[in-house]
Amino acid sequence: LGLLEELELAAVRTAAARFDELPPGSYLSLNVSPQTVLSEQLRPALLEVPLAWMVLEVTEHAAVPDYDALQVALAPIRLRGGRLAVDDAGAGFASLRHILQLAPNIIKLDLSITRDIDTDQARRALGSALVSYAREMGISLIAEGIETRAELEAVRSLGVHFGQGYFLGRPAADPIVPLGIRG
Repeated sequence: LGLLEELELAAVRTAAARFDELPPGSYLSLNVSPQTVLSEQLRPALLEVPLAWMVLEVTEHAAVPDYDALQVALAPIRLRGGRLAVDDAGAGFASLRHILQLAPNIIKLDLSITRDIDTDQARRALGSALVSYAREMGISLIAEGIETRAELEAVRSLGVHFGQGYFLGRPAADPIVPLGIRG
């Protein structure tokens, strides 16, 4: 219907209004499209949120028309402590260019990489390369779509510190689970 920006901004405003209900030590993660980040209305919607406790997840559903403009739009949010995640890395428009241009604090590996990572050498090699890149750049990695114990063990052995997926638990208030690896 052409109302994606309005829908995302409504979700941001609703989440921001309830920020104080989050458990201590947690953070607010908001999925937004590049178009919403570029909108003049995102920053005012975030004024009430302490940005040090917020992560903007840039979705993979839309292409980034102008990375320079997106970085300019994100700069004031990042200056106030807001963090950036590239959501579903490896799917849609969340390409390696996306990661390089946006310099995220967090990369969320798409389930297309995580699925069968325990048995598929190509997925394991790509996961290993992204772990190495993230470690060198000081980026946190989250493996999405962990469905089996074998997938969990495989991402753990690669050095991924966080995960999401039905094997770890159904969607809940605290959907990201530490995988017990530090370093």
